[in-house]
Amino acid sequence: MKLSKRMPAVLAAGAAAALVLAGCSGSSDLGVSGAGSNLLTISWKGSEKAGIDAVVAAYKEQNPDAEIVVTIADTEQYQATLRTQLAAGSAADVMYIWPADGNPGALLQIAPGGFLEPLTDREWADDYPQFIEDQLSYDGDVYLMGNLVNAFGAMYNQSTLDETGLTPPGAWPDVIPFCEAAIDAGKVAYAVGGATLNNVQNALYSIAPTTVYGENPDFDEQIAAGDTSFSEEPGYVEAFDKYQQMIDAGCFNSDATGVNNDGMLAMVADGSAIGTMPSALQLSALRTLVGDDQITFAPFSGGDDAETGILAAASSGGAGVNTNAKNKEMALEFVDFLGSTEGAQAYVQAMKGPVAALQNPDIDPGPDALTLITDYIEQERTVHFLNQYWPNARIEQAMFSGLQGMLTGDTTAEEALEGMDSEYTR
Repeated sequence: MKLSKRMPAVLAAGAAAALVLAGCSGSSDLGVSGAGSNLLTISWKGSEKAGIDAVVAAYKEQNPDAEIVVTIADTEQYQATLRTQLAAGSAADVMYIWPADGNPGALLQIAPGGFLEPLTDREWADDYPQFIEDQLSYDGDVYLMGNLVNAFGAMYNQSTLDETGLTPPGAWPDVIPFCEAAIDAGKVAYAVGGATLNNVQNALYSIAPTTVYGENPDFDEQIAAGDTSFSEEPGYVEAFDKYQQMIDAGCFNSDATGVNNDGMLAMVADGSAIGTMPSALQLSALRTLVGDDQITFAPFSGGDDAETGILAAASSGGAGVNTNAKNKEMALEFVDFLGSTEGAQAYVQAMKGPVAALQNPDIDPGPDALTLITDYIEQERTVHFLNQYWPNARIEQAMFSGLQGMLTGDTTAEEALEGMDSEYTR
């Protein structure tokens, strides 16, 4: 059964009215606007800095007269500032945009306002697998050049596994015993950097694909139609309960909400944690700290059978062209280079994590640590990220708040789900 699927029509319709930007004057630290035939401005998210830097370098080798200004920001700052810049007309020529919906910088929050140039006619747009094309499209047109398929799973320091003699859990029945054995060995099973807000979702994004979509592939359509809710859906109740079980069993560091992303990775690097549960985008950073052959990636299933587990795999997002770009011709030329064999390969190899999104046999996917992602895609055992078809960005914020509260003991799983329900229907 193929789980990766098109966005429900009711969500697509709702997204058309989603973007309401507060007008203001001036620009923020994120944006650089300017005119000039050789000047191109790009704004990009920090976790994919290595990829955009590699492509810019390759592009400038072919275009030595090009002047390219790239501005980088962390996800939360980027998303907040992007909307202000679009309203003020100060956004960059090329902007990083997230796929589908569910956060303030997502395609279905931005494209309906007329802020993005359609890219359907670009040559590379025909090379996406259908489930990726769906995530990068709005109202029948492709709007993003996204090079990566990202996925959530567990990453382990192989040296620490060898030291403890432990084997990563293949399915849910092995998880709590693994955590308990890690504690007995003086380790934390999974480091969580919850001070970087989006990290609190990581374990949930590995558990819920199987518990929710393995049992109910039509959940997105049903919740959009008002036929269910997060609190009523057995798979979501089970996923949040299992997240709580991991907290109670000591699977995570006790100071999870006080540790940032760098601290999370450092725990894995120094061996105080056996692993962590980020998206594949973190593989490059971990390998830089520990060594290419010391970090392994393994899917983490919320179900009872590893052979039927489902992986959250989706486009990580990519380049959109500002409709009001100061240098639209150069912006389109750069995005085409990003989608070329040379540009796509440079991006994928620099990231050393997610696999290539384009079905181009000439692109070398790079490291072999994540070939499992390709296997899951080929077996049609993937589903989109949980938030990608939620109709507003507040639901994700409610999820973050609820999961943070669960980590600190201030919120129950039921309360977290109720908070998401409240924002879904508001």
